[in-house]
Amino acid sequence: MMKYMTFLAACIMIGCCAPQPGNSFRLQGDIEGVDGQEIYLAYALNDTLILTDTVTVANGRFEFAGSLPGPYANGTIYMGDVMDYNNPNRLQIFLEPGPMTISIDTARFAMPVVTGSQTHAEADLLDATILAIREEASELYAIIADRNRPAEEREEAREQLQPYTDRMLQAEKDFIKTHPDSYISAIYLQSLMGELTYDELKAYYDGLTDKVKQYGSVERIEAEIAALERTLPGKPAPDFATVDINGDSIRFSEAVKGKVVLLDFWASWCVPCRRSMPHVKKLYEKYHEKGFEVFCVSDNDATPDKWREAIAADGIEKFFHVLRGYKVISMSPYRADRTNDISSLYAIHYLPTKYLIDKDFNIIGKFDDEGLDACLKEIFGE
Repeated sequence: MMKYMTFLAACIMIGCCAPQPGNSFRLQGDIEGVDGQEIYLAYALNDTLILTDTVTVANGRFEFAGSLPGPYANGTIYMGDVMDYNNPNRLQIFLEPGPMTISIDTARFAMPVVTGSQTHAEADLLDATILAIREEASELYAIIADRNRPAEEREEAREQLQPYTDRMLQAEKDFIKTHPDSYISAIYLQSLMGELTYDELKAYYDGLTDKVKQYGSVERIEAEIAALERTLPGKPAPDFATVDINGDSIRFSEAVKGKVVLLDFWASWCVPCRRSMPHVKKLYEKYHEKGFEVFCVSDNDATPDKWREAIAADGIEKFFHVLRGYKVISMSPYRADRTNDISSLYAIHYLPTKYLIDKDFNIIGKFDDEGLDACLKEIFGE
């Protein structure tokens, strides 16, 4: 299964929140070997751009000052292009009111030493735990990254990496549970959303303090809880209207009325999705005459030609096909229109994700291929 959305803790987007009185900060920094070059600070609250500031490094020193919109802000310090996520000269910093210091080693730009911010200290605490686990698995990461190694060897390394991945995931969960008053807990809870059930996510969220719920990055968590709740088994399937592959208007509930339907979230570039399509075709051929439909939602809004090519190549023209409806407005700064995003309705974080919906348009559940086989056999009697 492929990760559908990646969490960018330092994602900066345009907005209009105003700084609040009494939340001024002063950040004094030192960095060697870059005198005369510009260094930038962009800081945000809840992914809303507040300010971008620029200073020139002189005698190994620089300083930023300003006002925050609340008791903390998620910021990025960088040299070069902030939107280039391969840029090694960018780091995340959690700003708080009052005096702070930062010391940057250009050889390890992303790992500064920060004082004066409790939030940043908490982030460092969790990062240290995760980095220690990653260090234990460094040889496996090296094998996976080595394109010259046989595919079987790299795949074996991925399988061996899973216990370390599980430990890192558990470290994040443990931090959230033991630090309910930390803004870092809200940030990491966002990154875990695709890994948690409705009950788990709601329990973690309910455990956060009122302070974190008021000032932390919780809007997406609240939206995720709502999405997971409306897609619980037995709930009416979220309906939507869009246009299909032929440009015709289509409403999901009307298109599949009275049918058992597989709602398949996929993309042309998703290898597991494409591998799964022959199996879905067999199910369609087996059960279609008994009232089974397949409705595909593709994450190919930016590449519709690739979408059409994949449908033809996989021979799945008989299915219903629509695009997700996620519109990128600009790349720098990154902005997107999620108004008509079907994937958001169904809390999609991985591709493929398959929902089965009964003939009364109620959700049966999410299934992998094996579980789907068993459920359809039970429904149709063979």
